[in-house]
Amino acid sequence: MDSLSKKGGLIGLLFQSTITSAESEPEGIRLFRKSHDSVLVTWGKLLAPPILKQGLFFSSVMIPSEQERYEIKWANHTDASDFRKKVLLCFYKHHEATVNKALSQIKDQTDRIHYLRTSYCLKISEYAQTVLNKVQVPPEDLYDELPENLLDSFVLLYKWSSLHPEFLEAQRQSYVEQQKEANRELFDRIESNPLTDKQRDACIIDEDNNLVLAGAGTGKTSTMIGRVGYLINSHQASAKEILMLAFGNKAAEEMRERITEKLGIEHITARTFHSLGQSIIAAVEKKKPAISPLATDEKLLSKTVDTWFTELLKDPDYQTKTIRYFEKFLYPAANPFEFNSEGEYIEFIRANEIRTLKGENVKSLEECYIANWLFRMGVEYEYEASYKEADTRTPEFRQYYPDFYLSEHGIYIEHFGIDRDGNTAPYIDKTSYNEGIAWKRELHNANKTKLVETFHYDQREGALLPRLEAQLIAQGVNFDPLPQEAVLNTLEEFGVISTFAGILSKLLQRYKANCYHLESFEAIIESHDKSALLKAAFELLKPLFERYQRLLNQHQEIDFDDMIAKAIVYVQEGLFISPWKFILVDEFQDISEPRARLVTALRDAKKNSSVFCVGDDWQAIYRFTGSDVSLTTGFERLFGATKTTALDKTFRFNNSISDIASRFITQNPAQVKKQIATVKQTSTPAVLLVRKDISADNTVKHVQEILEAISDISSEPKTVYLLARFHFKLLEQHQLKECSNLFPNLIIEQLSFHGSKGKEADYVIVLGLERGKHGFPSRKVTHPLLDALLPQLEEFPDAEERRLFYVALTRAKDRSYLLTDMTNTSDFVKELINDSYPIGTGVFDVSSTQATALERHCPSCETGTVVKRTGPYGVFLSCNNYPLCSYKDKVCPVCQSEMKTEGRFKMCINDQCQKWVPICPSCKGELRLRDGRNGQFWGCINYRRSGQSCSHTENHIEPPVKHTFQATSLQQPAEL
Repeated sequence: MDSLSKKGGLIGLLFQSTITSAESEPEGIRLFRKSHDSVLVTWGKLLAPPILKQGLFFSSVMIPSEQERYEIKWANHTDASDFRKKVLLCFYKHHEATVNKALSQIKDQTDRIHYLRTSYCLKISEYAQTVLNKVQVPPEDLYDELPENLLDSFVLLYKWSSLHPEFLEAQRQSYVEQQKEANRELFDRIESNPLTDKQRDACIIDEDNNLVLAGAGTGKTSTMIGRVGYLINSHQASAKEILMLAFGNKAAEEMRERITEKLGIEHITARTFHSLGQSIIAAVEKKKPAISPLATDEKLLSKTVDTWFTELLKDPDYQTKTIRYFEKFLYPAANPFEFNSEGEYIEFIRANEIRTLKGENVKSLEECYIANWLFRMGVEYEYEASYKEADTRTPEFRQYYPDFYLSEHGIYIEHFGIDRDGNTAPYIDKTSYNEGIAWKRELHNANKTKLVETFHYDQREGALLPRLEAQLIAQGVNFDPLPQEAVLNTLEEFGVISTFAGILSKLLQRYKANCYHLESFEAIIESHDKSALLKAAFELLKPLFERYQRLLNQHQEIDFDDMIAKAIVYVQEGLFISPWKFILVDEFQDISEPRARLVTALRDAKKNSSVFCVGDDWQAIYRFTGSDVSLTTGFERLFGATKTTALDKTFRFNNSISDIASRFITQNPAQVKKQIATVKQTSTPAVLLVRKDISADNTVKHVQEILEAISDISSEPKTVYLLARFHFKLLEQHQLKECSNLFPNLIIEQLSFHGSKGKEADYVIVLGLERGKHGFPSRKVTHPLLDALLPQLEEFPDAEERRLFYVALTRAKDRSYLLTDMTNTSDFVKELINDSYPIGTGVFDVSSTQATALERHCPSCETGTVVKRTGPYGVFLSCNNYPLCSYKDKVCPVCQSEMKTEGRFKMCINDQCQKWVPICPSCKGELRLRDGRNGQFWGCINYRRSGQSCSHTENHIEPPVKHTFQATSLQQPAEL
């Protein structure tokens, strides 16, 4: 028995009563009062271990019991500490049985539940914490005083209560390793090659939600089969408790066949999402739903919507809404000041095919607004007609072409791209542009012609057309607005109506696919950054949607999107009882938000079920169908506690293809980083750049040159894919047949990038690597209405197009050939070259034009390439973005080669020629050798006798060091 008493002659102060001493007994702690009576606090009624408080001279010990709190004060430090330790030892020995019983129950539970899911661990933690609320973990200063086994029990219970990460990971890893050994035979034989270590991990790990990131060629299907085999082999599930989901009938059928072949299991539930939805609806409604013909025939749906749209356009109110939509939203809004280069803006104009209602190509969206308004107001105009009153051509400048000419009123309209401070877009020279404005004003003043001016800032302030109207009224212009029917007829003539009907058909499908409720969609519209556009469009879509739904209801039919939407409701409301404990989803990167909702609903509908998703965010290429890559990159945010396993070994391609493709795709920081090891190794580049002068007529010739090279190095039959972003960039069928006949040892097939997903060939030839709307990356713009209903566009430029390039490169086992014309090459090819990717460039012959093309980028728009052209006045250089980019330059007057700027000289790039021309240091124009009264001198070509002029002259210019010949004066046609 151990005791403790207070020191000093003063009576200790108590919380509830005065305690003078205490003794430790087998049953508990006996406390003695001043009155010499005592109270026994049994170990079971001690709420927590005694608490030691040390003061300057004395210590106190707090005894918390169920009845009250007792405190022994004024005790010697050493006595108080020793007493507390003795009491603690008795206290923890008393509770040892309770802790061990709790640990035994936890072990029984963990033995039954296999892998330690987070949901299980949370329940264990809650239970362990309940026990520890009565029995605290021993303090560190007592560790040496307690028997090791007793201390270990308390610490172990604490680890369970706190879910210590390292402890949990060790428990889980131990289980995984044990299961690997127990199922070694299964994993060795389930496929022709034994599963890799990471594949085995993925099969065994069974977190509440599991994401397996399977890079190209890393064996995702094998992992899916292995997962099913493991669950059944380890008796965690029967076949009827497993659901496998795929995105296509072929993929679902392949999974069923492989499971039957590899595992001998018949009738596994492997379905598409639509098939699953249909079966859930049938189970609840006791009959299989009929599918509308409009759901299976897209052309029929488009034709039906077109018919409804035409009928609705007979209604004056609907007419007004339609015309108002076209006036404001026919083309996507864009601020030219927000583009980084003129080339980017040119690509925007081209990609959106911006034309006036009269079918004219215009150079800016704001000019299109003006042209369409003039047309609708009944004002005749000419776009960029030659200035009538004067011939402004000079040897250096072409004729003046004002933006608009109103022939019936003799009025010119110029739209100037400046803000209120005279600033231009960042890619336009502010000084030169404003000098041009001043020159135009002077010209009109000199010829007394009427000039109406509009400005970029008018559009930004939402007043472009009202201000234009006010100016024209002041000039005496009378308007004769076209009737609504006439405007619609014109729109119909140019195909705008039928095109928009097609957009409405796709919009109807997109609206249905997103499984919106009307109220929720209206809330989405209000918060969207394109709110005005969506409101205007939904006014037109709503009556079409209502007709569509009425038709389905009349015929008691559903469409494919109803299969998902109704299935979600039936599962969430408990009308469908899910039999599946394990839900496996293939190609998860292609999933849409509604499908993900169905997966989570099924998981939550069945107790202790888990989700196992296999995909690769690097191959997410179906945003246009509603697929949302953020559901993969942000998997845990959607599903909850997740274990991610990355399959890190590819059996398809070699290290060269892997290094280039992986580096390229991970330029986008949003893509999940993963290291892919390759079974195949090579010391030479396996991504080869083939630079050729390509035209519509000679593509097949260049393809055959590559095929010949492949054929020469292949003694055995090999497969070759011709791949392109768009089908029409591939060969004609007769050309493909010709290639197959020429190279019988090659099995040649051609596919789009999307169509090649999931396939592989020995060699790949990538075509269509050019710039533009149908180039690659594609500048084809998704209609803003459809885009607003698709998953949010990623911030990183060309994010999905980059993933398409990754898919294309990684279809090849041995080599990928990139066929391109460098004068109009893809931005992706430029990136591979400029960023020094280890690609091969010396395998095929290259012309000087191709070899130097990247050095000849257009200095004006920056995205174009300077090419030679022949005009009525001879050979000249211009941008291949002409006419949207007006850059022109002169060639060498002697050999007609390109001139390259070096320091203050333009020098011919032809080493056999070496002619040079000096550059004016004042205005950067060229200097010509002229004859003067005092002999020859150098004068600037921008010298004028009147108006704006550069008068810089020099008497003598020392030739460049390596040139000793006489300079040649450049005589160029006036057009340039």
